[in-house]
Amino acid sequence: MLTCNQKGFYDLNVHEKCFQNNLRRTLETLYSLGYRTVAVNQLIDVDSIPETKKKKKKGEPRETLDCLPEPFDLNPIKETAAALNYESLTFLNRLTLKFSSQDTLHKYLKSINFKKYDLFGVIPVTREALTFVCSSLEADILSFDVETRLNLRLQRKLFTQLVDRNYHLELTYGPAIEDSTKRKNLINISHLFHTYGKSKNIIFSSGAEFYMHIRNPYDVISLGFLFGLNELQSKNSVMNLPRKVIVNATGRRHGKSVMLVENMDTIVEESVLVVSDEESEDEDMDTDEPLQKKSKQ
Repeated sequence: MLTCNQKGFYDLNVHEKCFQNNLRRTLETLYSLGYRTVAVNQLIDVDSIPETKKKKKKGEPRETLDCLPEPFDLNPIKETAAALNYESLTFLNRLTLKFSSQDTLHKYLKSINFKKYDLFGVIPVTREALTFVCSSLEADILSFDVETRLNLRLQRKLFTQLVDRNYHLELTYGPAIEDSTKRKNLINISHLFHTYGKSKNIIFSSGAEFYMHIRNPYDVISLGFLFGLNELQSKNSVMNLPRKVIVNATGRRHGKSVMLVENMDTIVEESVLVVSDEESEDEDMDTDEPLQKKSKQ
């Protein structure tokens, strides 16, 4: 069961390479900058994985290999954080699938390991993939690849569908630090979000593959003005909205239900009042009713 840390800032996209190569330095950087909830992201390019179709012969056992890897082991991270006295840190597993067609995505969604991830993000590459995400696919985060310029034509209708279906759109500043071209592409994407959706449901993540690319959350908030967000939207992008992503992800994984909560004290008082009103009405009827005349014998 996911637990939301009510303190500190959120970074829902730190690449697994950060924790594989520089675990201690990454934890020290995140904690010193004020991040308290971190998602370890595993990015899989579906189109780059060749499909191996092997005919099963009669009598052979069915292959149990899973197309998705196991989630990143968080135990070493938690042990190192405990050794550093970082008890308030919360770690999550995130899966991000980059795809161009819904046909290639089906087997990954039916994978046994798919349900083991806490968060699920998607990166559509084609118009068909984007339409599928907006209309049918259940996910938590929509992101775009900043290595190439976005050639997909966004529409206000598609953006509204994403917001209505509790999607959050992600802007990753880490790759933009590496290259000026990626920086231009990121600014272009953020301005499209502002044009078609008024920058609703936008979250900031580092997307960092190296700990030196992680930035202070207050600097990230300042970047929001460059990306077309106002002050409140910039603050929510690293605090309230990432927390909402985690809550929505819990509902997606475990199912949604409706609960009705009532105050029992109020109900008891109302019932007492109703009884007293009925009794008073009976008494009034008894007093107002004329006496019956005695019949002559």
